[in-house]
Amino acid sequence: MLAWRFALIFLTLTTQVFSADRSSLDYFRLSIEEIQKGFKYEEYISTSRSSGASISANEVNTLIKHAKTSLKYSKLVKNDDLDWMDPSLIFKSLSKNYENLFREGLRLYIEAWTEGDPTKGLKANQLLDDWGTYYIKMRRKL
Repeated sequence: MLAWRFALIFLTLTTQVFSADRSSLDYFRLSIEEIQKGFKYEEYISTSRSSGASISANEVNTLIKHAKTSLKYSKLVKNDDLDWMDPSLIFKSLSKNYENLFREGLRLYIEAWTEGDPTKGLKANQLLDDWGTYYIKMRRKL
C-alpha cells in the first residue's frame, strides 16, 4: 500500500511538471524571429544603396516597428519558462542574459533610432551581438 501511495504521488508530481504550460516560449521564438526580420531588412537597405546614401523615414519606421514588436513579444516570456529551457543544471543564465542582453539591447536599439543617438546604437549593437554569441552557444547544449 505504501508503494502505491508513493507511485501515485510520483505520478501526480511528474504529470504536473511535464504538463506545465510553457506557451510563453512561443513568444521567445517570435521575439527572436521578429528582430531577425528587422536585421535582414537593415542588411537589405545597406546592400541596396551606395555608401553615404540616406535612409528614408519609412525605412527607419520599419526598423523601429520590428524592434518594438520583438520587445513586445519578449515581455510576454516568463523567466520560469526560460529557466526551464536552460540546459544548465546549477547556474541558470538564460533568463538573466535574455533580460540584460536581448531586451536591453532592443530598448537601446529603439532609442537609438528614435532619438538619433549613435552612442546608444553602438551599445545596442554590442548587447545584441553578445546575446547572439551567448544564444548560439546555449543552443548547442539543447
